[in-house]
Amino acid sequence: MSDIYKITITKKSKETFTGLMKRSQPEIINGFVALANDKGEWRYFSPDSIEDFLFEPVAEESEE
Repeated sequence: MSDIYKITITKKSKETFTGLMKRSQPEIINGFVALANDKGEWRYFSPDSIEDFLFEPVAEESEE
């Protein structure tokens, strides 16, 4: 099972935000949902602004 997931947050405004994170995330931090993007930047979302979360497992590369 993958420990890394591609997480997509869709806001009620239909904007989408994507990041690769460990499955224990996103977390609620000070009342906001945190999501790290692929550049290492963090975004914080108000829970009532979020319409949908999508967690997709990222296939682990096999060692040769």
